[in-house]
Amino acid sequence: MYSLITNDVEEISIVKHRMDSQTARLVSEKALPKLIDLFSKYDVSSTFYFTGTFAKSFPKSVELVHNNGHEVGCHGYSHKVKHSFDVLSSKDQYIHLYKAKNILEQSAEKVTSFRAPALRINNTIPMVLESLNFETDSSVCPQRFEGPLTFGWKKKLNWLTCSRNPYYMSRGNPFKSGNSKILEVPVSSAVFAYQGSTMRIAPQLFEILENLMITESKKSYKPLNFLFHPIEIINEDYEGPIAHRGSSTIEKIFGDKLRHNLKIKNLGRNAFEGLARSLEKIRDHGFEFLTVKNYSEMWKKYKNE
Repeated sequence: MYSLITNDVEEISIVKHRMDSQTARLVSEKALPKLIDLFSKYDVSSTFYFTGTFAKSFPKSVELVHNNGHEVGCHGYSHKVKHSFDVLSSKDQYIHLYKAKNILEQSAEKVTSFRAPALRINNTIPMVLESLNFETDSSVCPQRFEGPLTFGWKKKLNWLTCSRNPYYMSRGNPFKSGNSKILEVPVSSAVFAYQGSTMRIAPQLFEILENLMITESKKSYKPLNFLFHPIEIINEDYEGPIAHRGSSTIEKIFGDKLRHNLKIKNLGRNAFEGLARSLEKIRDHGFEFLTVKNYSEMWKKYKNE
């Protein structure tokens, strides 16, 4: 049984609801070292998906992750809404990934794992990932539904029919299995995602979901894939106006205001302690913590036997 603890490292401030350089510095100087220490305590080998812009500003953070035995993955070049991978052309996807990969590989070894910012992808991503020698993606969250609470939610309706097991993407449709070289390692989910946001917003619901994911994984041997954001363990001191990223009235009401009010719950110490409890629980159930890269290597070997 295997557990993947995956972390999205980006410049987004949950409290300010926008990209923010001061937030990025807090992630670099406080959140990442604290997570590295926590993972060491529980013998966790983890994957950290960095945006290229974050890595460019804080290369020491990439080195910290790499030097402590964790995997450095790619989270695109920029986390701006207009740079989401479901709206970028295949040419721009290639450019963004090429730039990000080059930046990351200056501080770490070969980068082969990808997760799209905000989990937003379209049908061209498998071929683009193949062309840049990526091997895995973890941008699909099967059977999860949040509707207009998330940006790009209409394309995310494809999640409802996705396999909850790892699969090779179709070259023309990342939400279906096919003959590409890109192994999709889905985020664990069942209506709700197995992630830090769920843990913070609805602790009791998260406990039920986590128990379900653990039980299911034990029976099916599909990996647990927990999604976390290092910024969640930082409680920023901010009381000013929030940014609005939505372009329509519905997006502004649901994706901005309502989503923001939910996501600011239990940041800081509560999030850190909640993550620690989950790591201890997963360990006590006998799971082995692997990076996405290590899991994919093992999965491919098993499939080829």
